[in-house]
Amino acid sequence: MSSLSRFLSASAAAWVKILLTVLTQVLLVPVFLAHWSVEQYGCWLIIQTIVGLSSMLSSSHQNFVGYEFLKVGDKQPEKMRLLFYSAFPYVMLIALVELLVVAGLIYFGFIQTTFDPDHNMDSGLLHQAFWSLIIYSVSWLISSSVGGLAGRAVAPYGHFPRMTWWSTILAVATALASGVAVAMGADLLETVICITIVNFLVNVPIHLDMWRMFRRHDLHPVRPDWGLGGRNVGRSLAIALSAVLDISRQQGVRIFLGAIIGVTQMTAFSTMRTMSNLSLQGIGTITNPIMPEIMKFLRERDSERTNATVGFVWFFAVILLSPLMIAFQWIMPFVFHAWTRGKIAFNPALFGLFSIALLLFSLARPPVAVLQGNNLLRVQLLMSIAVSVVAVGGILIFTAPFGVVGAASSLLLAELLGTVIAVWYARQWLERSGIGFPWAMFSVAVASIVLASVTIALMAYLPQATLPIFAVSIVVNAVLGIAFARRLPPLALQKMRGIFARGFGRRAPL
Repeated sequence: MSSLSRFLSASAAAWVKILLTVLTQVLLVPVFLAHWSVEQYGCWLIIQTIVGLSSMLSSSHQNFVGYEFLKVGDKQPEKMRLLFYSAFPYVMLIALVELLVVAGLIYFGFIQTTFDPDHNMDSGLLHQAFWSLIIYSVSWLISSSVGGLAGRAVAPYGHFPRMTWWSTILAVATALASGVAVAMGADLLETVICITIVNFLVNVPIHLDMWRMFRRHDLHPVRPDWGLGGRNVGRSLAIALSAVLDISRQQGVRIFLGAIIGVTQMTAFSTMRTMSNLSLQGIGTITNPIMPEIMKFLRERDSERTNATVGFVWFFAVILLSPLMIAFQWIMPFVFHAWTRGKIAFNPALFGLFSIALLLFSLARPPVAVLQGNNLLRVQLLMSIAVSVVAVGGILIFTAPFGVVGAASSLLLAELLGTVIAVWYARQWLERSGIGFPWAMFSVAVASIVLASVTIALMAYLPQATLPIFAVSIVVNAVLGIAFARRLPPLALQKMRGIFARGFGRRAPL
């Protein structure tokens, strides 16, 4: 399978996942709000955040070792075997420690303030939230610890698309399980139990399939190198800290806002951000499947293919995304009202700030991929600390006087700082490696984001002039798209022609 075929397969799986996820989210939010109180739904959102935070050490260790897999490549099976089986026992141990930490935090009352800062929540709902956290942690230990590591181990052998399809099936199954459970009258705890059962049932064939892939590529068990595994755990702590800081500004903001302005306003903030984050999932369909390929080109110091891949990502994740975010700003007031059944008011300034932050996030994806793929831990930690200080500090300072718009502005400033840091250090690494940074394409991508930001701001504060503002911006966006395409390397153009040709049923030369 060619690199283009692998990319298309993984992207197709990701897009199927997004479309089904969007469908389930659009249908599920009204279901949740129809059968649960806003307080119950707020607890559900906080549980999802705490689950993400509690598994950060496991995820970071898996990501670190996963990037080591990509650096080793598919030509050195003996190194792959040693790397995987040296990490195997540590993955299980870390997941067990995470479970014990969650149980301890609940037992000693540290988590209660997150759910109930005013101490007026129903005790039954609070206990359901606690047991839900325990069940999620047990499920992670059983289903996702070794499975997550194994899925990363087969990526260098071209199986990233296959694992993406499995991930799509799992996500859709668990989403449907939650919706069916709530519609049938399940409370918070009963819904989590249903999700866990479905998660386990789907993971059985996933693990069997991964075992077959291991046998095919001769990744048979070997004696673990405990020293190698321990060193990798120690090095992954920097990624874990970075991940905790990142999730604190991406999702953990729910916890801060819940304590500052209450669960109700936090729910409004998070629900609106969910609509904006649908675009974030679209970005992932471009950047995630391309990661194994860009790591291969970086490993080989292939300047032409590296820059072609970066341009390919920016074209789809920035140039085409900018007018899409402008269109969302126009239609979202109507969609949001219907989606939330009128229970949550739409805030155009808040949604616009989320959209601009996502455009900056997409611009930073290729530079961040360079930093992550080469496990440049100090730079990643520095970036996460600086960005999180701005995000969390801004939320604590500006939320009280300016409300949710102040919190969103803080997140936008943090994303801008992270983008600057990522570009600065990625440029240095690329130039040291003789590859060079694609400044010509970068400048057009930045211009596209500036145009989108100005347009979204005008649409938010001049709603009566939305149509002419939108029309002018689309024309200028088209001009920028043409300018960007002229700066694309020939290989990127060839890859895009291949995608469009396959989309229209023709076979393109690869």
